[in-house]
Amino acid sequence: MKNKTYILFAFLGAILLLSSCRPEVYNLGALADKSTLKFTIAPSSTNPNDIVLTSLTPNVAPMWVTPFGQSIRVKDTINVPFPGTYKFVYGVESAGGFVQADTTIIVIKTLDQNTVSTPMWVSLAGGYGKSKTWVLDLDANGISKYFSCSFYFGGTGWEWDPAWNTIGWSGVAAGDYGTMTFDLIGDAHFSSTNKMFPDLSGTGKFMLYTATNQLQTFGAQVLHDKAEGNSVADWYAKMSIKTLTDSTMQLICYESSSSWLIYNYVSKQYYDTH
Repeated sequence: MKNKTYILFAFLGAILLLSSCRPEVYNLGALADKSTLKFTIAPSSTNPNDIVLTSLTPNVAPMWVTPFGQSIRVKDTINVPFPGTYKFVYGVESAGGFVQADTTIIVIKTLDQNTVSTPMWVSLAGGYGKSKTWVLDLDANGISKYFSCSFYFGGTGWEWDPAWNTIGWSGVAAGDYGTMTFDLIGDAHFSSTNKMFPDLSGTGKFMLYTATNQLQTFGAQVLHDKAEGNSVADWYAKMSIKTLTDSTMQLICYESSSSWLIYNYVSKQYYDTH
């Protein structure tokens, strides 16, 4: 009798073990139909540079793709400060998976006054509807008005700020390097007139990244020489702003991740009055 009981328990245990090893079957819900997605992407009635995103599709988690990153809010506002054509994409995570609507194109025609009225924008370009002109801090006599030279050397953990007349070996010539102008008249415009190297002159646009203290130009290069400047890896890459005041500016231009040149500028107004 005991043997029969042991056999019965062993049989039941085997059944339980086999049943516990069976994979569970999950059933996904229905995938949302792209045509049923409901949303709006439209400028704010109070500021045409503020784009209001509103998800109107029930029982889903929204996912917005914008020119400035992603958002998962049901309603969100994205500030687009500069004129241009921008792409927005609405998507949802439904019970059956992720679905995206077609791309929405938004055309911005105005410059956002609030964005370009902060201190860094004002120091660099004069503020909304204005412009500011800068010069390299070196004249035809080899004199710098504020800094000790038109550029300094730098790298990881070190910096050298020589006077121009002590680095003749660098090959950097004294001279009138011309002017460069940043303006916020309708858009973020940039122009450079390099009198020493006219081939470096041009017109384009610029972007100031206030959160990271960086500056980038498009279509034209900031004023610089060629003797040392040719070692900079890319003059259209983002440059770090070492210092920026209403009358002086220092830009870190990278030769590599561990070495760079620091170009020194003064405003045209400062140059003409000192």
